[in-house]
Amino acid sequence: MADDQRLRVGFTLRGLDGAIDVTITPNTDPVALGYSLLFGGQLPSSPEDFPVCRASVTYPAEGYAAMFGWTQLVCESPERGFEMDPIAIYRDVPTPYAWFGLKPELFDAPARDTRYDMDWEAHSFLCVSPDAVITPRVQAVAGFSWGFRFLGPDTVFTPPAALSAEAWDGHLPLLRASYSGWTFDAGYQA
Repeated sequence: MADDQRLRVGFTLRGLDGAIDVTITPNTDPVALGYSLLFGGQLPSSPEDFPVCRASVTYPAEGYAAMFGWTQLVCESPERGFEMDPIAIYRDVPTPYAWFGLKPELFDAPARDTRYDMDWEAHSFLCVSPDAVITPRVQAVAGFSWGFRFLGPDTVFTPPAALSAEAWDGHLPLLRASYSGWTFDAGYQA
């Protein structure tokens, strides 16, 4: 079983300093995490082999000035490349945000029933719109990567790492193609 992994990513937005606190932990309690809701009462095999990612936002502003969205892209194999994280409830809602709200927590706990060669990676970006909740325009503030890979019978967690603005910019073609009604700014907003 993997040890807990932590990362703090600082950012500045609208003249105020904030931070993203990331924790990656083994999935030791899939029932408490709601897996039975996702899998029709059945738990995937060996859920403890998979990471649970939580990222909380600390930012001194309140209300509309503290509205953020999380955009997450995932890659299961280099051949497929990155794709938008398939949050099923949003399949008919044209939004690039998997989580949105007042300093929202990112939560993800991937699982697989079958094991095959996989190097699963997520790129998670904290984003804002310039006028909080009015214009469908996305400005990234900061981001981090995390994931896992199968090595024979073992699952190895990929430690979380801060992502540069160039990583965000590399995803702009996919974001713009996936959400044509939205505008995506390059670089990190300060």
